[in-house]
Amino acid sequence: MPVTDMKTIDALWRFYSDDKFGFSVQRKIWIGQKRQWTKFFKVIDWTTGENGNYRKWPEEFIWKKDAARGHMPLTSALRGTQLLNALLEHPAYAPPKKPKTAADNVQAAASKFQESVKESLEGGMKGGFGGFKGFPGLKGLKKPSWMGGD
Repeated sequence: MPVTDMKTIDALWRFYSDDKFGFSVQRKIWIGQKRQWTKFFKVIDWTTGENGNYRKWPEEFIWKKDAARGHMPLTSALRGTQLLNALLEHPAYAPPKKPKTAADNVQAAASKFQESVKESLEGGMKGGFGGFKGFPGLKGLKKPSWMGGD
């Protein structure tokens, strides 16, 4: 499902629940429980009793705003956690990328400059000294006599 659609669904859940429900809310809880499903299900109240039995759908789930944080939306884990895992790992809920530092930007610019100089020199040398494609003002330039030029 596209990122935009997943973000919209999540935003609706969060808006109408005052940030109590939604996939991004569940993801934060899941990460906080070190991606351990048993602990996650207990925190969001999808299990009951000492044995951690799964709640029965639909009658045992709490369909009210006073349910545990992350209790909704419901996603079936009856046959395994692959679907829920895919939802919680969806790129829509990935943490924001760290902004680049000034040092990172300088390093990237220096690397790009070095690469462009290298490409210009390599491309120009193939056509002889007067063929610098990256330096059009040097076209027709001849080697000085002391370099064995004309």
